[in-house]
Amino acid sequence: MLKTIIKREILEYLKSAKFLVGLLIAIVLTAASTSLNVQDHATRHQDYLDAKKEFKSNGFVIVLFREPQILSAFARGKDRDVGSRTEMSVMNAPGPLTGYMGDEPGRSPAFAGFSAVDLAFIIRVILSLMAVFLAYTSVSEEKANGTLKLALSNAVPRDKLLLGKLLSGLAAVVGPLAVVVLLSSAILVLHPGVSLSADDLVRIFLMFVVSVLYLSIFYALGLFVSVKTDRPAVSLMILLQAWVFLVVIYPNLSVILSERIAPLPSEEVLARQKDAVSERHIADIKKANEGIHQVSPTREDRLRFNDAWSAEAADFDQVEGEFSRRQTAQMRLADGLSALSPAALYDQIMGRLARTDIREYDRFMEDAHRLWLKHIERARLRYRDEDAYKRTSLPDFSQPSESAGESAASVWPQVIILVLCGLVFFALAYTGFLRKDLR
Repeated sequence: MLKTIIKREILEYLKSAKFLVGLLIAIVLTAASTSLNVQDHATRHQDYLDAKKEFKSNGFVIVLFREPQILSAFARGKDRDVGSRTEMSVMNAPGPLTGYMGDEPGRSPAFAGFSAVDLAFIIRVILSLMAVFLAYTSVSEEKANGTLKLALSNAVPRDKLLLGKLLSGLAAVVGPLAVVVLLSSAILVLHPGVSLSADDLVRIFLMFVVSVLYLSIFYALGLFVSVKTDRPAVSLMILLQAWVFLVVIYPNLSVILSERIAPLPSEEVLARQKDAVSERHIADIKKANEGIHQVSPTREDRLRFNDAWSAEAADFDQVEGEFSRRQTAQMRLADGLSALSPAALYDQIMGRLARTDIREYDRFMEDAHRLWLKHIERARLRYRDEDAYKRTSLPDFSQPSESAGESAASVWPQVIILVLCGLVFFALAYTGFLRKDLR
């Protein structure tokens, strides 16, 4: 009986115009956006390789390049926004990344718009709307037409009927999801400038699983609203309002609230703090400069110059580091406040699995900072023990890649919340359907 219900419901979905239109829109957007984003990644990756090959360090300034993430075509995150290049010296700590690679002013606005549309956006917006449009008539329309009462009068248990509608609806939603994920993966694999590892394939599979969980929430929500209402128009109106709130309004509201609860220092405050740092070190730096500009500066003069400037750079770095820590705390607060939005949770998970979220930037900057401290130590060694200085060298800057398992382990709380949201909405739909008056 359950199999018959599922088969009938799936056939009804497949014949509906809303299913076909939603599938067509998703396929067209996926093909266009993925093709552009994959080409963009290939260009930026080649720029990264060329920059590393062409740049020659002079021993004083060290330049580091951040490698673009291959799965940015699936979840763009912050991969393009945070920049790709930073430099450091004894006199300067690693600064904010700049857009050395991928800055092409000649690109059209149309490209910029399409590159902002990734697979995560298509699933989060297009397919979740499709789930809503498929679910809102599942019970309310049959109730309005009288077919629901007729079906239950033929000894069809209510629980099996509702379960059949849920499973058939999920199948109708997961089908288009599988199509767009496979299409994106095929475009990625077939591009000559892209090479996927086994770890990347695992990440894509995990993204698919998380996307199934995300879409099941909206279908279960649609099923619940359809159970509680008797007219399809009312169901659709309620669901669209809920969708706009959960996907658009609430995530942005969380960001605004976090900015109010944990405000960041203004540019004027930062400027005053940096001026205070300069005032503290101005006398030492002036004396060090006088010594280094002598006709024959001594080793002590050079060491004093090195220590004076590195001390000021370290204090500047403390100011920037404190701002960065407060900024990170604000972002984590926003993530915590948005935990009631499936769309916000979905974005967080996809960014982590694709390694395009802000945490990847933080990891890069932490590793760059550790290298800078070693650079300062080695620079001081040059004027204290030249033989030891010659025997040592800075380690190559290579970030250890986070495995798919490590990324998955870091997002399990968000995944559990998604699962619970889906279960809660289905439980509400189930209990509401068992008590529903069919008259």
